[in-house]
Amino acid sequence: MLKWFDLMAKVYPYIEEIRAKDASVHAEKGELVLIDVREIHEVARFGKAKGALHIPLQMIRHKADAKSPHFDPALDPAKSFALYCENGSRSLLAARMMKKMGYDDVYNMGTFREWLNAKLPVEK
Repeated sequence: MLKWFDLMAKVYPYIEEIRAKDASVHAEKGELVLIDVREIHEVARFGKAKGALHIPLQMIRHKADAKSPHFDPALDPAKSFALYCENGSRSLLAARMMKKMGYDDVYNMGTFREWLNAKLPVEK
């Protein structure tokens, strides 16, 4: 029988955080894939981190599942990923989904605002 802590760790896997500047450096070197989980209207209005994949939260499960007809090959489980959204909650949820699906190296970058405040490159 699972202990309470073990059960919670399965339901809510621990997700490490990464700062926007660090994520940018690793992404530029090809060591990390950035994923924007905001809605399409948010990306259209404010842009997204340069080079980031745009996969809305509700599509993560489909795009990250290798058995799904919607699987995105850019989401190779052997790669490292940093996810972000508007306030960090959707990106944390998406990162937990990916962890549960077998992705090992997943980080929550948190907010797009941090990316903007660091004056990192943005694309529309």
